[in-house]
Amino acid sequence: MSSLFRAKCRCGQLVLTFTQPPAAQLVCHCQDCRSVGGKPFASVAFFKAEEGCEKGDFSTQDLTGGSGKPKQYRSCKNCGEFVYATVDVLQGLLGVEAERVEQPFEFKPMAHVWTCEKVDGINIPEGTVQFPKGPPFRPGR
Repeated sequence: MSSLFRAKCRCGQLVLTFTQPPAAQLVCHCQDCRSVGGKPFASVAFFKAEEGCEKGDFSTQDLTGGSGKPKQYRSCKNCGEFVYATVDVLQGLLGVEAERVEQPFEFKPMAHVWTCEKVDGINIPEGTVQFPKGPPFRPGR
C-alpha cells in the first residue's frame, strides 16, 4: 500500500493529496518563487499529478519561466497562501511548497536551482549540488 502525502494551505480550504512520494525535491532561488512565496527561496517537492489530487478553490498568477514557457503559481482563494505551481516545461508535475506538506514528509533537496538569482547573504551548504539556472534534467524523469 502506498503512503499518502497531503499538502494544504493555512486555512485548509485548498488541499492536495498524492499517493506517491515526490519525484524530486529542489530549492529554487528564482525571482518569481521569491516574489510569490515572500521568502528568499522556495523549497519545492515535485509530485506527479494524480486524478482528483486537487481540492478547493485557488487563484492563479501566470508568469513566464526561465525556459520561456508559462508557469502558474496557485494560492488559496480564501487565505491567499501560496501552495503549489505548475510549470509547462515540467508537464505532469506539481511543484508543491514543501512547508505545506504534512508530516511525516521530510524535505530532502537534491539541488539548489537558479542560484544566479540568489539573494545576497543566503548561504548554500558546501558540497550541495547547485545549478545557476534550471537543472539539466527534468525532475521525475
